[in-house]
Amino acid sequence: MSLSVIKNIILVAIILISCLPAHAQIGNAGMRLNRNVLIKKLTEADSSLVFKQDTDISLLPNFVATDANGSRAQLIGKPDELMIVKWTYVFKADEKVNLIELQKLAWFANTLGDQEGLDWFFAQLAELGKDYKKPVSEIKMFDSKRKGEISYSPKEKTLTMTFTPW
Repeated sequence: MSLSVIKNIILVAIILISCLPAHAQIGNAGMRLNRNVLIKKLTEADSSLVFKQDTDISLLPNFVATDANGSRAQLIGKPDELMIVKWTYVFKADEKVNLIELQKLAWFANTLGDQEGLDWFFAQLAELGKDYKKPVSEIKMFDSKRKGEISYSPKEKTLTMTFTPW
């Protein structure tokens, strides 16, 4: 991934984030996120996402959506007690598609981790840009009582961002 692509991602993400503020922090337990509010924010940012309830995981409701480019969003937990919020993207050969999907990941990081989440995402993206053949796995604890994890598998070319309560 070239430096110009990373710069473009940063620029577009800043514009995107300033135009689409999202504060989905409503609720009591879990990550203090209301599932319906978060689904609304995610679908406003990407109209190709259609959430459907999938098989429960550990007796918790599991909602999944896949966008037109193959990104997958997953929300696990009760309506006001989300326990896992995950975004997964498999890189494509098309750099324009990758740029669009990385912008969505930046928005996702900002939505769930505020500015600290966005800074963390770009730091990990910069590491990935240095050597995309090297796996990345980074965990960050946020003041919002959320734990974030970014992982990249060079074998599958998959970038995953997961938030859980801590």
